[in-house]
Amino acid sequence: MNEKLQEILTKEGAVAIVAQGEEFPHVVNTWHSYIEIDNEDIIIPVAGMKTMEECIAKNPSVIITLGSKEVVGMYGPGAGFLINGVAKYEYEGKMFELMSSRFEWVRAIMRVAINKLTQTV
Repeated sequence: MNEKLQEILTKEGAVAIVAQGEEFPHVVNTWHSYIEIDNEDIIIPVAGMKTMEECIAKNPSVIITLGSKEVVGMYGPGAGFLINGVAKYEYEGKMFELMSSRFEWVRAIMRVAINKLTQTV
């Protein structure tokens, strides 16, 4: 896993997750502090995100953006990434149990296999 991405995740910030909706892209947000890395996958705990779940069932491709101005990037203060991946919802397993133990509101996890990781700043 990219060290700069891991450093960004240690700083609190918003994460945007985009999937293809019926007529327009569908976007949800979460926080850096909720995310775990499992091997090369990004694990995101899910409470709501029901429309996102429907979108992913039809087309599992997602785009994720995240960043932090507290991490030095390519041009100075501020680093961020654009992630293209394939998502799926999981309702059991080791990572689901881990997230359930951390957050009482978890009903599922979103596992994102990274296809392409691009540092944007």
